[in-house]
Amino acid sequence: MAIVDTILSTPVDIAALQAGNKTREALCDGAFTNLLYYAKVHWSYTASGSTGGDDLLAGTAVASPCGGIATALRRVFVNGLHIPDADVEYIRVTGYLWTGPNYLCYDPKVRGNLRRLDTPGNYGNGCIFNEHYYLKCNGKYYDPCLSTTYNVKNQSIKEEFNGLYQNTAYGTGQTAGRMLLTADKKTCIVYLSKEPVPGFRGAWGMFEASKKNVEKALGSQVFKTEMAVQGGNTQFAKAVNTLP
Repeated sequence: MAIVDTILSTPVDIAALQAGNKTREALCDGAFTNLLYYAKVHWSYTASGSTGGDDLLAGTAVASPCGGIATALRRVFVNGLHIPDADVEYIRVTGYLWTGPNYLCYDPKVRGNLRRLDTPGNYGNGCIFNEHYYLKCNGKYYDPCLSTTYNVKNQSIKEEFNGLYQNTAYGTGQTAGRMLLTADKKTCIVYLSKEPVPGFRGAWGMFEASKKNVEKALGSQVFKTEMAVQGGNTQFAKAVNTLP
């Protein structure tokens, strides 16, 4: 593939590293640097898409979710660097999660999708994803979507919303939505479906967790309706009733 050849040569000359008998880690680091260099110019991030890493490397797509760029990196490691497939672990984190604001997407257009509910336009609080993908090789984690490597699994993840009441759906039709509650029950995050931002169809708004603030965020009528559904036995109502 011409794209793979480009990734293996610019700006780090992988062939020169191989000729110099550099370590596998050095080769992987160089390939990772090159993939990000190429991606920043040629590829875009989209949270909602069906194209993957093979499409990116074949030149038949220029945008994909984070699973796509992770797959592209894996192909470069396996097919380009000839690392055994079994030595490259493809890590998938499912369920809603919050990545920290210091971890920025390879796509320079994507600056985050989380703002304080009372601060329109400022999305510099990180990203909410409904799943995340990256690789592990030689005991090191390569996270191309967030342009970083780290030595601790899930280091980029600030919070996972997979516990009881932490990922709460509410409403139907026009009032349908989703609320995330941090494990310490100090922060609520609601989905803003009508607020698209680069890379995402919608944004998220965070606020201090309290019943009063949830009512303010949803609107009094929607809040009262949802709290009364099933006599207050919905997951949403139970979650809200744990708040001050």
